[in-house]
Amino acid sequence: MSNNQKNRRPSRLLTLAAVLLVLGGAASVGFAYWGQMPPPRPPASAATPLATADTGIPASPTPAPTAAPTASARPATPKPAQTTGPVMDASKPTRIQIPAIDVDSDLMELGLNDDGTLEVPPFEKDSPAGWYRGSPTPGEIGPSIILGHVDTYKAGPVVFYRLGDVRPGDTVSVSRADGSTAKFTVDRVESFPKDGFPELEVYGNTDRAELRLITCGGDWDPDKHQYVDDVVVFAHLT
Repeated sequence: MSNNQKNRRPSRLLTLAAVLLVLGGAASVGFAYWGQMPPPRPPASAATPLATADTGIPASPTPAPTAAPTASARPATPKPAQTTGPVMDASKPTRIQIPAIDVDSDLMELGLNDDGTLEVPPFEKDSPAGWYRGSPTPGEIGPSIILGHVDTYKAGPVVFYRLGDVRPGDTVSVSRADGSTAKFTVDRVESFPKDGFPELEVYGNTDRAELRLITCGGDWDPDKHQYVDDVVVFAHLT
């Protein structure tokens, strides 16, 4: 493993505004339009993280920004004292498979809009999930971020509609441009209220190669026109 592999860190931290406002606004309209049941959610026992849980975040992590990241936002990120577990060379992801919920999707690359908000996949039934290129590629040190819509206005349920059905021990495979596959094991699945989203826990630095899968969830708020929660899958490279 090269020094570049060990020291490569996320260049930016995503924020609730950047990820979940865009997913929860237009995406949640599908629930109101279709009148369907809310998407699956993690069981109560898995939806409330323990305050003392070991998240793999260093003792002095980079604080999460309070506004949407911009192209010039490059907070200093501390290097971990050591890394744990396997690590792969950088290679862009091309496909994601989650057998437990029958997800087999191409991955598009997501960047930032001119206003600093995160790009999202198109609001169409066959839209793929997307990898945020400001995060590590899957298999590198740090939390690689992949997000997808839960549903859309016209199409109803889409790629990450069943993300809340994922359970610890399930596997996630990410195919990469170099022909390799990064295989992850799910550690936990959480449902966080939008007004209490733990940005540092989700986006903070880690001492191993990890993965975050994110979408909206919970009930539909007709006043705010969005889902009230966010579903996050935490996984590590195995």
